[in-house]
Amino acid sequence: MVRSRLQLFFVACLYLSRSSVQAVIFSCRYTAPCGCSRYNANINARIVGGERAPSHSWSWMASLRLNFTSHQCGAIIFSDNFVLTAAHCVRLFASAPSTLSIVIDTDTLNTQEGQRLSLSTISIHPSYNFSTRENDIAILRLSKPIDFNDVNIAKICLPNVSKSEEHRYPIINRSLVAIGWGHMSFNGSMSYTLRQVTVKTIGEKENMCKNSIYNVKLQFCAAVNDSEKDTCQGDSGGPLMYYSEEEQVWVLAGITSYGRGCALSNYAGIYTRVSAYTNWIQSIVDDDGMVTIQQSKANIHIFSILTIFMIIVF
Repeated sequence: MVRSRLQLFFVACLYLSRSSVQAVIFSCRYTAPCGCSRYNANINARIVGGERAPSHSWSWMASLRLNFTSHQCGAIIFSDNFVLTAAHCVRLFASAPSTLSIVIDTDTLNTQEGQRLSLSTISIHPSYNFSTRENDIAILRLSKPIDFNDVNIAKICLPNVSKSEEHRYPIINRSLVAIGWGHMSFNGSMSYTLRQVTVKTIGEKENMCKNSIYNVKLQFCAAVNDSEKDTCQGDSGGPLMYYSEEEQVWVLAGITSYGRGCALSNYAGIYTRVSAYTNWIQSIVDDDGMVTIQQSKANIHIFSILTIFMIIVF
């Protein structure tokens, strides 16, 4: 009887060790002017299809809504009076910005939570192409400044890359994090709570990228080999981010643009390459608290076990 119990104990321990999930905690530099939320990001990289984001760990995430209620797309806080999103999310509302609003300081789609801000202007990139989704980026001016006295709200950092190098960022095969309230599967139900998923950048010559992308200087691909993780409908306009180990902040790499279905094996997700647009963004927002982080190949590495604390959750 004692032997049987011991055998059962060891079997249980073996099962737990094999089913453990590696949780990566990204320590944030709280004195940084951008890219740092109230709570550190905690990401379980093995979760298939993504996972629920810990509360208030992505303080620059916004929900773009129709009349304050119906979630349309994601949006990204990056300055005092402006947010970023995908152009295709707002192209039908450019002449009627007051129809749309953003909701911040919330991890859910509850219509009673968060700060609600209406829009005053919508600036779609002048070279936006609806057919190819090139230049799929828009800047939304808010009707009043964001209240950053709220500890649950922060702005994300933007990349500062030289003109000759901007089409190389983010570097191929780097882990990035996407967040959103998008559908759990193609044409499936939308997630009520904010979710996060880890993907990797893919070279434009890979089949799953070249089958979908139109302009590698303005767009890039990201996916995972098992094709069970991806952004989906409703995630458009949201951020794809990397962690700068050197600065200990999160930097915006891409804006979720489009894909064929969700997590299809032969197709990667396509993202607007933010590094190609920092000058255009600056020309619109001027001096409005936008913060850029100088980038080099050395500080785009993420998920390095040498510098990021890893814990095992049983």
